[in-house]
Amino acid sequence: MKGTHVLMAGLLLSSALSLCAESFRVRSMSLVALDSQKTEAQIVALGYNDAIAIVFPASPIFLKGVEIEVKIPQGILSYRNSMAYGLYHRVKPAPSTATIDYQGEELTFQPLPSRLSFVLQVPFMNAHGLKSGPYATVLTTVYDAKKGPLLFRLLPIMKGLPEDIETMQFPVRIKPILTEEGAFRLSLAWPGNQVKPVSVRIDESLVENAEDLVFLAPGTHHLSVVSDEFRNEVRVFTIESARITELTVPLQDTAPRLFLVAPENAVIQVDGKSVENPKNPYILEPGEHAILFKIGDYELMRQITAEKGRDYTVSMVIDINVTESP
Repeated sequence: MKGTHVLMAGLLLSSALSLCAESFRVRSMSLVALDSQKTEAQIVALGYNDAIAIVFPASPIFLKGVEIEVKIPQGILSYRNSMAYGLYHRVKPAPSTATIDYQGEELTFQPLPSRLSFVLQVPFMNAHGLKSGPYATVLTTVYDAKKGPLLFRLLPIMKGLPEDIETMQFPVRIKPILTEEGAFRLSLAWPGNQVKPVSVRIDESLVENAEDLVFLAPGTHHLSVVSDEFRNEVRVFTIESARITELTVPLQDTAPRLFLVAPENAVIQVDGKSVENPKNPYILEPGEHAILFKIGDYELMRQITAEKGRDYTVSMVIDINVTESP
């Protein structure tokens, strides 16, 4: 029993030590800011005791993880287990190019492998689908990018390094790993600020909150906005990977609209009232209406029955017929 207690105490002590912040000094600090909608990699040349702070966007919605690839100089390969890398979070103070002394909690610490390059991938979501292999190592810890920057550092762990270690450079390539999904954000423009219930569907699936960010597979999608108070609206939009597609849909009143087409010198009346600008849609009340076209002494009248939510086009067409007699 006594041995068991000693073992448990040792395990607890080891766990407590692993959670403690480690103090360290770097020769120089570089900053790399990632964008959750850009796939471009950024390359920083590190020295043997330098570090990079990887800063994430405030809303890393498309970031599935980050990939850190290190190119190892040929001259250091024969010095096996002479260099190591460490990855830290909860770094204090906030990383800055003007600061060299830091504290941080260690996420991983390993010797550099004896090959020309290695890749470390840090996942940010549980269902990341990343897998370790011969040339890539996936961190077993899923990191929450909202908790702040990660710090990646190189450092010597044994004596007897080559004389030119001070000038050796380790190019480090930082690349965001993005999700395949994109997102869609809908904005509704209400007529006269009349906010009323609407039903929004994307690809026949109901959207509970019309202005929520909706994650979708890349490709073409269909939007429908249905309401008893406004006209139904239908749109087609395209989603790209790791991009937000925004669409504003102006809602329109269900009052019937009349579109008038006539020669420019025509006088037009609707229910006995002159139409001042026939190029604009004429708003009707539901029911019977009479439309009069007049050019000189020539008049043409049409009757329509207008219904809510419908559009009507009435055209005055003047034609000339030419016939040839035998």
